[in-house]
Formats: sequence, C-alpha cells, structure tokens
Amino acid sequence: MASGNKEKVLTVFDFDRTIIDCNSDDWVATLCPGGEPPKEIWDKYRQGFFMEAVEDLLKHLHDIGVSSQDILDVMRKAPYTHGMKDVLKFIGKNRDVFDCIVMSGTNELFLEAALKAEGVDREVVRKTYTNYGHIDDKGRMHVKSYHNRPCSCSVDICKGTLLPEYIKEQAQKGVTYTKVVYVGDGRNDFCPCKGLGCSDVVMPRKGYKLIEIIEALTPENKLKAKVLPWEQGSEVLAVLEGLL
Repeated sequence: MASGNKEKVLTVFDFDRTIIDCNSDDWVATLCPGGEPPKEIWDKYRQGFFMEAVEDLLKHLHDIGVSSQDILDVMRKAPYTHGMKDVLKFIGKNRDVFDCIVMSGTNELFLEAALKAEGVDREVVRKTYTNYGHIDDKGRMHVKSYHNRPCSCSVDICKGTLLPEYIKEQAQKGVTYTKVVYVGDGRNDFCPCKGLGCSDVVMPRKGYKLIEIIEALTPENKLKAKVLPWEQGSEVLAVLEGLL
C-alpha cells in the first residue's frame, strides 16, 4: 500500500457518441466507395460481432487501396461532441481534483488518433480501456477484442469488470476516489453503472440507449448513483464545476 492517501474524483467517459459525436466505425466506413461498406460487413456488425466486422472492414479498405494512414487521418477529423473539448480542458486544469479515463468499445488506433485532434491535450486522459489494434508489416490495420469472455453488455469489452479493477489499482497507489462521474450513451455503459454507489453520478446522453435502459428499470432495480442526463458537453462541464 502506498504511503499517504489522496482523495480525488474519477471521471469516466465513453468515446463514441460521447467524446466524439459519431460512431468511429461508421466514420471510418465513409472511406468505402459510396461511403458504405459491403452489406455482409454491416450485417455482421448489426448482429453484435463488432470487432470481427471492423476487422473485415479494415481488410476491405486495405484491398481497395485505403492506407492505415488514411484511416488515422480521417479519425483525427472525427467531430467532437459540442462542448466536450471544454470538458477535457477543465479536467486538465484541475488535475489535483479530477482523474480522467476513457472506456470504449472502439479500438486503440481509432481512439488514440481522435484524442490527438487539434485543441485536445492527450495527457488529460490518464488511461484508456478499449479493444486492441495494430498495423502489420504490410501496412494493414488489425483489431482484436479486449476480452474473450461473454458478458451481456458486449462480446468485446466489459466495462463493468474494468472500472472496479482500475479503482482498486489506484487505491493500492494511494488514490481514493470519493466520487465517480460516469458519462456515456450506450448499452455497454450500463454494466459499469450498476456497480456505482449513492455518492456517484451517472450521466446518460439524451436520445441514446443508456438512458432508455435506466428509465425502464423497476424501482427495486434502479441505480444507486444519481442520474443526470445530458445532451451537450456544457451540461457535463456544469456538473464537474459544481464539484470544485
């Protein structure tokens, strides 16, 4: 156990449709002729085999002459959700109070490219949890699932397993999180939210799946954490400012 103890607030962000205002796989698919991948790839994606489908998409792009650099370049141009860069800047200016991690069902190559966009300090994000990615010696991009165990939230990565693991690791280093603020939009964001306590905050984005799931919960199954819906980054920023 590390000597001394520091209390902080942990901010946890999803990536697609949260930090960026699009789905990164859809965004990369615009590089296909006509802006759409072959039907069989989308069919596999809609069935929930996300990383398998993205691997097929990357092979297709490589075969038609789209380079890995082309893909990274387009990800750096992915649109940020309105006000979200201001949220990250605020966290960066108050690192003595906040830690920030990103947990996403995208992959590390797409995510890292977007986090290096203009006006974003990559160092604000302390750690990322996402699916694996690499570029082989032929210049082709590959992706692979982070987890190889089934979970109702995702076949690729279980955020509900990773979040408590991170909090435990930080506690061993002498950092205690008095509050977790979880910001997300999708089905796979519900799993980590179930484990949060009454001092924590869950921020589901309006109009997306996470808030639908939360609103459909019965009274006996409702989340312990306080639920604060959001639509733009300014609403997330206001919550964080209120914690100073």
